[in-house]
Amino acid sequence: MSTDDTSTTTNPVSSVKSEFSSDPRMHFIEETGKWTYTDDDGVPYEYDEAQGAWFPMFNEQLIEAQQSAYSVPGVDEAAPVIREKRNKRKNVYTMDDPDNNSGKRQKHNHQQQQRKPTNTSVYVTNLPSDVTVEELTEVFSKCGLLMEDFVNGGPRIKLYKDDKNNLKGDALITYLKEESVTLACQLLDDTDLRPGKESKLRVQMAEFKSKESKPSDNQNDRKNNKPDKKIVQKARQKLEKKLDWFDEETGKKAERYSKIVILKHMFTLEEIEKDVGLILDLKEDIRSECEKLGEVTNVVLYDKEPEGVVSIRFKEPLSAEACILKMNGRFFGGRRVEAGLYDGKRRFQKSGSKADETEEEESARLEKYAKWLETGGDE
Repeated sequence: MSTDDTSTTTNPVSSVKSEFSSDPRMHFIEETGKWTYTDDDGVPYEYDEAQGAWFPMFNEQLIEAQQSAYSVPGVDEAAPVIREKRNKRKNVYTMDDPDNNSGKRQKHNHQQQQRKPTNTSVYVTNLPSDVTVEELTEVFSKCGLLMEDFVNGGPRIKLYKDDKNNLKGDALITYLKEESVTLACQLLDDTDLRPGKESKLRVQMAEFKSKESKPSDNQNDRKNNKPDKKIVQKARQKLEKKLDWFDEETGKKAERYSKIVILKHMFTLEEIEKDVGLILDLKEDIRSECEKLGEVTNVVLYDKEPEGVVSIRFKEPLSAEACILKMNGRFFGGRRVEAGLYDGKRRFQKSGSKADETEEEESARLEKYAKWLETGGDE
């Protein structure tokens, strides 16, 4: 790295704090209460007021938690290569060290550029004024595991409030995995938080922008908010248990039945009895509606089930999840629909099944259907 490049990247250090807000390279992070900037090599730095120096940005607790959640069996987390990276984090770059081991720094910068930034948070708007964390947890956990709040416990969901401590109607929700963000945006955007009420959610990937305000001078408050190592360790173990449960208990079941959706209360036995053609019409309507969510391979109407059961088999599991989110809680024919994945246990009854239908019932059904065809389906 040339001398000119070094002077360019260290210019912000000579600036006084009053000039930080006027420098477009400076960004104030509200959650940490610190100023940050990114040099020409793409390396982010964080300003430490106590030492009057810029440090490379690393959140060790979050990195350790994420490494534990995504750990691979057989890989030693305490391997020397990890310890070597942690040693590099101790380097401090100030105006008093013009060279700063440029060779090591260039190697570190190359590693930083190769590390793909991740975003595991979604920004939600148009929330009711009385929304709760529990309510959002129930809805958004359908798209993946939520990140734990290492300090307060529970899911990492932030409900924004105004100056009068009233909810503003927006929230920041953080997942454990980046893939959950895409799933939440696809499945939950423009859906009803509370079925039957006009409250369409707006869900999008969170964008973290700079905020021009001065950091707090209260260093003790920030130190007090730093999570304890024991709390982080306990939360990490809890995340590991959740991941084990998800992989072992639901993984195999999801693989077999993740494409089959069961809808209940789609019809009544009286409606089927009065209008035989309703079966065909209803199946066609359901298929047409569900094909908006993905390819449908089969629709079965169980006309012997008092609960009005219909099963839909999709080609992809994602389409099945979208169907559940769209159909569950909706009203159809004056009845509230229940939607969920097939559990693989219950056997639903329908006409035409030898195990569920006697010969007399089958003969009566076929005779009635023949008469309906003769009349042109008008009765």
